[in-house]
Amino acid sequence: MAERSLEPSSKAQRSHSGCSRCKRRRQKCDEVKPQCGRCSEAAVECEYSVRLRWGGRTFDRSRFGDCLKGSVRKTADSPDGFVYAASAAALSVPQELPVFPTLSTAETGLLYHYTEEASRITCCGSHVQKDLCQLVVPMAVESPALMNATLAWAAMHSVEFRGQISGVTNPTGFIATLKARSIEHLRRELQKPDMEQGDALLATVRTLCQCEIHSGSNQSSAWRVHIKGAKALMDAIELSQCGKGSRPRFLYRWYDAMNSLATLASCGTTAMIDIEHKPQGSLRDSGDATAYLDDYNGYSTDLSRVIGEIGVAVAAVHQGASSTEQAERLEAAILKIMERDNNSVPTFYPGVVERLTPQAILEYSLCNQAYQHTALIYVRRQLQGLTRDAPEIQRSVKRIIECVSSITPSYGLSPAIVLTTPLFTAGCEALGEDRDSVRQLLSQLYELLKIRNIKLALEVLEAFWADENINGDLGMLLRRKNWNFIPY
Repeated sequence: MAERSLEPSSKAQRSHSGCSRCKRRRQKCDEVKPQCGRCSEAAVECEYSVRLRWGGRTFDRSRFGDCLKGSVRKTADSPDGFVYAASAAALSVPQELPVFPTLSTAETGLLYHYTEEASRITCCGSHVQKDLCQLVVPMAVESPALMNATLAWAAMHSVEFRGQISGVTNPTGFIATLKARSIEHLRRELQKPDMEQGDALLATVRTLCQCEIHSGSNQSSAWRVHIKGAKALMDAIELSQCGKGSRPRFLYRWYDAMNSLATLASCGTTAMIDIEHKPQGSLRDSGDATAYLDDYNGYSTDLSRVIGEIGVAVAAVHQGASSTEQAERLEAAILKIMERDNNSVPTFYPGVVERLTPQAILEYSLCNQAYQHTALIYVRRQLQGLTRDAPEIQRSVKRIIECVSSITPSYGLSPAIVLTTPLFTAGCEALGEDRDSVRQLLSQLYELLKIRNIKLALEVLEAFWADENINGDLGMLLRRKNWNFIPY
């Protein structure tokens, strides 16, 4: 038998697994990817493709290709390639797909308004707004109670900023209906034995409370009911889901701060916070080791706890208890916090400081100082009994004004959104030109944020400054006018 030659044939061999260009030119391809040698030399695009045959035929001559005549076309660069195509009349595609099919056009618009605009004035920074929307919106899609509360808040904001709600002829009635729907769905959910949607319900209560406070109504006490409801709801969540994962930090920090501030509202009521009650698994901080400057509320977490204790102590004094020991302990706690936070860069929750600019860190620090002096004023005026014109009180008033004035005025996404409390506290003790400064700063804040409660805070101060018969007793003024007011 003749021996086969091992020498390569001089005839060019056709490439079966090479690039499309080499196959088409019937040239040997070195199959280097992403670009073979011949294509590289020719400086042309190199493509690799697989040629399929359909029942032994090319695609356009196969039965499959015959069935799709008019619905497929060949690619421009290769006679063997194809893409699916369709005539305009073959498919009917709606111009706008309903992203939230259960919502009306007006409601869908409000949900977008919430994510883009309304959420701005409740967040101390853009990262907080992002966290808030990523938490609330998905839960709202699954929770009618939260969805209606969120839409009510967005509707209130739209009325304040735009003077209207797009597509709605009766904004007041529309907002009332949304709040009523939210409360009804909330009532139904609370009747269920499990707390599977507990976080969504807590977010609902927070949003309804926010609606009531920011509405600027001086008669409504619904915000107090919502704070009490949030406390009961959190206890139920922790009893039913203890050890089943961490709870949203935002919601728990909101409750702790709001409940602490509520105890300082001098309306002649008992304090609503139980300082000693710290359920397992909550994010309530109990010591300096775990304290941080809260990017949600604008001041340190342990200061929030101290503010709550001040409220409890003030309520006890109003009922005849002695305040000397409590006053000394609370003042020492505040001064310790001030020494820690004001002599170095503040500590934030892990992962937060990397998301902040140097200016944002500075403004958080200024806001924190404003709340520190707010706490000092309450301790020294309400518990130690210092007079309004005492140097210690006036130093704190001036420092609050300095801190607030140093924070850049902004339409939300800034610690400026939480400055009503320290400004109102300073206003109650301010004298002379400092009253003008507080008046100007609160007016500026209202013009930026359009939160009615800020306007109400200024109205309360004007009445307080003008009434000489109350002897500096804000609680007397609020009780006389039946104002249920929280400077927030």
